[in-house]
Amino acid sequence: MPSFTRLSASLLPLTAFALATSPYTSSRNETPKDNNADCNCYVVSTGADSNTPEYFQYYRFYDFRNLPGGLSEAPGQVNDSMGLEPTWQPDLFNSDDWNYDWATQNWSKPATEDFPVPMSNSYANIYLAEENDSSYLALRTSRESDFQSASEMENHQKNLMHVSMRMYGRVVGDKGAVAGFFTFVDDDNESDIEILTRDPIDTIRYTNQPSVGKDGNEVAQASVAGTDLPSWEDWQTHRIDWLPKNSYWYLNGKQVAANTYSVPRKQSYMVLNMWSDGGEWSGNMTEDHSAEFHVQWIEMTFNTSGSYQGKNEKRASKGCETVCKIDGVKQIGTPEVVSVNKSAAAAMGVSWGLLAVVGAVSMFVGL
Repeated sequence: MPSFTRLSASLLPLTAFALATSPYTSSRNETPKDNNADCNCYVVSTGADSNTPEYFQYYRFYDFRNLPGGLSEAPGQVNDSMGLEPTWQPDLFNSDDWNYDWATQNWSKPATEDFPVPMSNSYANIYLAEENDSSYLALRTSRESDFQSASEMENHQKNLMHVSMRMYGRVVGDKGAVAGFFTFVDDDNESDIEILTRDPIDTIRYTNQPSVGKDGNEVAQASVAGTDLPSWEDWQTHRIDWLPKNSYWYLNGKQVAANTYSVPRKQSYMVLNMWSDGGEWSGNMTEDHSAEFHVQWIEMTFNTSGSYQGKNEKRASKGCETVCKIDGVKQIGTPEVVSVNKSAAAAMGVSWGLLAVVGAVSMFVGL
């Protein structure tokens, strides 16, 4: 993915609009966001063999299903390059709950020789849609006569320091767009899942940035193109595991890529976007065409580089006393207890990541 210079001249925060109440449940809600008040830490199976336990302190599940007011068809395309169009659904996207978790973007970037189409993010390109009586989040990009209208949203948990994050999504629409799900803080600390609509529907790009060297040439080891994969036009579970020295990518629970090149080293945050700029990576979308990135839910378990301010902070202070799994559970988004350990592992606190105290690893073999 090429680097973006974010221009703030036209930035208008969502809070400039009237705030509204929303059925969306944010991380500030009194109900534990992991839907299980017993969990103190979370374990996932990862690593080169996909069977190595990795431990995390916090968990979030963002659910866009079953929210009211979803649109049965896409709203009209944006025709203002300033990105100041209001949201179609203010009850959700202007609410305090939504803005507690997410920052919807409207920054723009001009055309350059390498990226010939100017691009502008718009609030109106992110909306709640509905299909078969279930809602989902939609991020859209469309080619207008003299610019590309795009969409991006950032998670407000800005100090991720290693994470296993997943989303259940699909991409539909015309060639010339890029759907991104990634961690980011700068152009040298970014780990991507990207779906290019110019690619075959069985191909997904997995990249650690920078993918272009200082000499302007492509860095071959930065990116892996997964092929012969299930179609990205259908609903699939996409996953990034950012660990201290390794990045692993999964599709529907199966590891499809791994990399040790430029594994992010700085605290980061989650980003989703849908864009195009006419460059070599995205391709040039035909005028009046569009593409959409659909997401039903997002799940992440993570560690932080500093203190975490949230409803689960007191629970985390107990260390790793009650360990929960997030994969292979009866209901997605509801972690299940796999071990209660009141011995030294909990008493001494946790060295987050690969925990190797009091035989903890052996407790989770076969999960």
